[in-house]
Amino acid sequence: MAIFGNDNADLLRQVLAQLGQISTDLAALKQQAADQQHAIDQIRQDTAAALTTGLTENRTVIRDGLDRARDTIGDPLTRISTELVAIRSGISRLDDQLKTRTDHAPAPPAPDRGAAPKPEPAPAEQAEERVVAFAETQDCEPDEPDSGILRAAAGIAHATVEGHRDTWAFLIQVAGNAEHFHIPGEVTDDDGFVSVRLSGPSLVAAITSLAHTTRNTPNAVTRAIADHIHGKITNAVQAIIDRPHSGDPGTPVRITIDDRARPDDQADEEQPGTGS
Repeated sequence: MAIFGNDNADLLRQVLAQLGQISTDLAALKQQAADQQHAIDQIRQDTAAALTTGLTENRTVIRDGLDRARDTIGDPLTRISTELVAIRSGISRLDDQLKTRTDHAPAPPAPDRGAAPKPEPAPAEQAEERVVAFAETQDCEPDEPDSGILRAAAGIAHATVEGHRDTWAFLIQVAGNAEHFHIPGEVTDDDGFVSVRLSGPSLVAAITSLAHTTRNTPNAVTRAIADHIHGKITNAVQAIIDRPHSGDPGTPVRITIDDRARPDDQADEEQPGTGS
């Protein structure tokens, strides 16, 4: 029997066919492994993207919640703080008035045992004495500034006053008890820098109260603060007098109490010898 007979040739062909099938199966397995690796990479990318998106959305939701909580709690706290300042101002003024009346009250006359008792006054006289006593207890009106400034301020629908929280508290302390001063219901507080909207009557009350404080307070610091705020408000009103206009279009009244130094580049340009 020959080595490469028909039987061996058939066996060889079968072996070669099996080897070819094995090679095909290996290629298929390799492709499946590559497809599975690609699917795993895609799943990993999708998972990372989903986590990133979820964290971003959660961060946004948390930030919105904190902002709403700050708006819900911060504004009422600011209004309460403003009202407390006004209350403290009123108590302080009442205390000063009581001290003044106590210091200036005349000493009671010594009783005269030999004199006849004073007859009770008639009802009309009692009413007159009550009217006089009531008139004596009233605070005198503060010195009014220029009437043109007051008329122009009264014509302002609303003015936005911007400044530090302490400046607003000082204005409330000085003008909070004035007849026509109305504490606004909304005070925007941005990290200690407040923005409030005052009506024309409130501006008039603020101007007269600040002028009265500037003229009459013995405290130099209080006088300086009152005079500075008074000047800011009157300058804004004077601009309306110089350029009067009603309705739209127009420049809204904005009083900003935030003085700053000129930038260094502009300051250098205005120094002697540096200009053109």
